[in-house]
Amino acid sequence: MTDIILSTQNGEPVASSRDVAKRFGKEHKDVLRAIKSITAQNCAVTQMFYQSEYTAGTGKKYPMYLMNRDGFSLLAMGFTGKEAVQWKLKYIEAFNQMEKQLAAQHKEQQAVQDANIQSAIDRVIEARKKLDENTAFLDECRKNREDSKAKYMQVKALCGEFKAIYGQHCDTVRTMENVVRGSQSYLTSAIDSLTIVAKGYPFYAALMDSLLDGLPTAKKEE
Repeated sequence: MTDIILSTQNGEPVASSRDVAKRFGKEHKDVLRAIKSITAQNCAVTQMFYQSEYTAGTGKKYPMYLMNRDGFSLLAMGFTGKEAVQWKLKYIEAFNQMEKQLAAQHKEQQAVQDANIQSAIDRVIEARKKLDENTAFLDECRKNREDSKAKYMQVKALCGEFKAIYGQHCDTVRTMENVVRGSQSYLTSAIDSLTIVAKGYPFYAALMDSLLDGLPTAKKEE
């Protein structure tokens, strides 16, 4: 185990130039100069170093650098001596440990994200199924109402029985229209939840097409 403490930058472990200077017995200004020399020689390595700053005890801010594993390796090449070798090994171990921790955190976060997406998908499927069922029943209720209306119109002069049946079907249709509207609202809410957790994933568009394929449209009542 090492007493070296690393932080993270852009999702990767980084060491500070101040800490490196302290561990290797260097002046911080000399470490800064070495980093500037490295980045000046090859612009491709600038992505290995991040300009930052720290606040001194006086409250004044001073420049420093954060460096990833590759940046540290380039910088440490110029540090020699037995003690320097020991600190290089300690830093390597610290980077290894931090990378393992970050990988474990990423895996855990990915598992949570996957669970959230699956839950949202299940909710959309459930809402879609409910809407389909209620819409089908509403269509049946409308058909029954129209059948009753036709019969009622034929015999209304003779009997009030079909008038009562027609009224019952009208009430059922109105009730189911409200139920279907509620189902549509629930589906919309489920889709919004899925969009929040899954939008931006490569499979998002195909997933939405699959879930919403053949979605019934609201029928305008005549």
